[in-house]
Amino acid sequence: MPPIDPVFAIAALVTLGAGVLTVTLRNPVRAAISMLAAFLGLAVIYLRLGAPFLAAIHVLVYTGAILVLFLFVIMMLNLKPDELGVEYPLKTRLLIAVMCGGLFAVIALPLLQDGRKLDQTPAPAGYGGVEAVGTSLFGEYAFAFELISVLIMVAVFGGVLLAKRKL
Repeated sequence: MPPIDPVFAIAALVTLGAGVLTVTLRNPVRAAISMLAAFLGLAVIYLRLGAPFLAAIHVLVYTGAILVLFLFVIMMLNLKPDELGVEYPLKTRLLIAVMCGGLFAVIALPLLQDGRKLDQTPAPAGYGGVEAVGTSLFGEYAFAFELISVLIMVAVFGGVLLAKRKL
């Protein structure tokens, strides 16, 4: 098995760690900042995979737009400290992290034990470029793309309704 690129490995660890923090932190602003770190780590992974356009679009759309929308909704809700609840104790957070690591191991171990050789052929011309991404996104994945945007808006409205029941 070829050695793992150290930049890729560090970006993957940062993304996984930030993802775990995103779902375990009770403070929504801290969770959103952790999500920022996860998004940026994922952008670095895209860069290492040879898709600079995807990395740039990921930073612009998710980190620049979606995350700002989340922060805007969090700030609009103006939650008081007693409404946020208390942070999970360190023991609980460690247990959640171990459970996430175990789930990751259950998924990753069969992939590591697979004896087949990875295809080392270079990516086709235009891979990760504007035309290829646009054709794929607005062609065969157009419905899923629009469905995700509706899902995000429903989640935002649901979060506002749950946090402020007296609208």
